[in-house]
Amino acid sequence: MFSSSILICLTAISLNMHNSDAICENSALISSLSSDYDIDSSLIVAVGMVESRWTTKSKSSGNACGIMQVLPKYTKNPKLSCKDLQIPAIGIKTGAKKLNYWIHKYGKGNKSTGLCGYNAGFRCKGDNKNKSGLNYAKSVLKFKKVFDRRLRRQKLKYEKKNMYNYLLSLANNLGDL
Repeated sequence: MFSSSILICLTAISLNMHNSDAICENSALISSLSSDYDIDSSLIVAVGMVESRWTTKSKSSGNACGIMQVLPKYTKNPKLSCKDLQIPAIGIKTGAKKLNYWIHKYGKGNKSTGLCGYNAGFRCKGDNKNKSGLNYAKSVLKFKKVFDRRLRRQKLKYEKKNMYNYLLSLANNLGDL
């Protein structure tokens, strides 16, 4: 059975995603952070895709940096620079940590509210919901759905291939008796 990091990479390649090489290079980290921060790996991939199209040296006009587009002024312990956040391992980990906060603490498990908060801050609850943050959340969740669907297909495809190889080797072994 393939590991989740290999499946993440194969899925990115099969979707012909922009910068799929960056996703593949960081797929083990994505898989690990997914379990560390209780966030679907496909959500991490989707945020990276919507934020920067997985461009490692990305920097926005508002000074958000790296694949996950984290603002350096909101990093603590340690305080990170834009250059730090452009290092994929640091930027992805910091982004996943922030996602965890926004989804689990601020959004109380609601991904749409949490993603809105990740994008627009504390303006995503109540009567004054931030429209651009809500649109951002819809974009991320839409891409996550596409990625999840393809990820399931990839998993089934390789499970069937592994079962076929197992049965073939079993038949070969029985022929040796």
